[in-house]
Amino acid sequence: MWVTSRGFDQYRCFGDAITFDTTYRTNLYDMLFGLFVGVNNHFQSIIFGGAMMRDEKEDTFKWIFKEFIHMVGGKHPQTILTDQARAMELAIEAELPNTVHRWCKWHVLKKAKESMGVLWSKNSDFKMEFHKLVHHMITEEEFEAGWQQMLERYSLKKHPFLTQIYEVRHKWAKPYFRGVFCAKMTSTQRSESANHMLKGYVPPWCPMHLFLKQFEKLQFNRESEQSFQEKRTLLIGVSLKNNLPLERHASKVYTRAMFEKFGEELYKCGAHVLDEIVPRKVYRSTHVDAAAREKWSKVEFTIEVDDEESFFSCECGMFEHTGLVCCHALQVMVHFLLSKIPEKHIMKRWTRDANDVLPAHLVRYQKDRGPPSSDTFRHHTMYTKALECVLLGDSNVKCYDVFMTMMKEVQATLLPLSAEKDGMGLAEREHQNQVLVEEHPGELQVEGGSTRPACDGETSCSGIIG
Repeated sequence: MWVTSRGFDQYRCFGDAITFDTTYRTNLYDMLFGLFVGVNNHFQSIIFGGAMMRDEKEDTFKWIFKEFIHMVGGKHPQTILTDQARAMELAIEAELPNTVHRWCKWHVLKKAKESMGVLWSKNSDFKMEFHKLVHHMITEEEFEAGWQQMLERYSLKKHPFLTQIYEVRHKWAKPYFRGVFCAKMTSTQRSESANHMLKGYVPPWCPMHLFLKQFEKLQFNRESEQSFQEKRTLLIGVSLKNNLPLERHASKVYTRAMFEKFGEELYKCGAHVLDEIVPRKVYRSTHVDAAAREKWSKVEFTIEVDDEESFFSCECGMFEHTGLVCCHALQVMVHFLLSKIPEKHIMKRWTRDANDVLPAHLVRYQKDRGPPSSDTFRHHTMYTKALECVLLGDSNVKCYDVFMTMMKEVQATLLPLSAEKDGMGLAEREHQNQVLVEEHPGELQVEGGSTRPACDGETSCSGIIG
């Protein structure tokens, strides 16, 4: 089992939702190869790591999940998608107790095709209706009503396969995961597509050393594709279809791929009518073709706005599920004449700065936090010197080893001395400024008793104070 350095870095930024699949098998060693796959901010499949397996027993899966989490730094994913293997399910419950385990919809559809016989023919109405239930249902009530209607229409109330999967619907049905973040992944097809790509690089009969070499080649090519998307986002302009302030803001915040998905939701706003229930608090969005839709289909959605008008909660649950604002909430934002997407509705993993993630105690230095509100000569001098050392340490492997050794010594020396604070550190100053801002909204207290306007997020508010 292994995780590359690139996979480690990617997991740090995009390890909130992952898939695991064991489709690929090597004939030479008769071993299964499992892939941990996620999705990046360009909505591309990324490979975190892989494992070769002799069997698919519970203890084997336990070891794989335990070692994988250890190798990526100990962070558990919010959600994991797998097939319906019982041994894997038990292993996830044991090793990832706080992770939501979801079954792959692709496997559910595959088993339906195998079990439903002639009902699953090419132009079958049943097949189309089953796909609607799997892909398009939003609420539990919608799903329950649609399922019962399907059973009655085709006289399938006692069908063993449908009875079995209905009993475990909480594992695969979309409405039961409305509040669970899945990064727009609803299937292990990302793992399976990665396995398919692997087959194009690695013949099943190849020996281990060739397998690893070709796997590295696959990783390199995937990274090249990601680099292309990075350049596409930075260099190629976007086309504004609605020319709204929200759309312009989204084009600056999101990657090109995610901006296009945002645009799709903004376009859908035109298919809904907005009614105000409680002024500036509660709204109802209704589909314009409500009468023509299926009778079980939900056509009205309630959107609630918090007191600060900074979060727009829609009962469809799309934001919680995918990290993108739904068309219903966007409709209310447009009604409010907002020029920017509220900060609480911007999930960093979909933005241009998604890779800029630091540990919690260093989050102040992330690009999206902007310049410090109160820098000091002491902090500025040390920060510059540290960057110079990083530049030198990155020259070659020997420089890196020396740098890391000396930094560990410096950290060990400073740690006990840093327990005593003199109040002049950047963290202390920013905390003092934050307290003053809360006590005196609209003004920011600085040294000497003078005041200046609080930072508006558009202009630089930093300054070096000796």
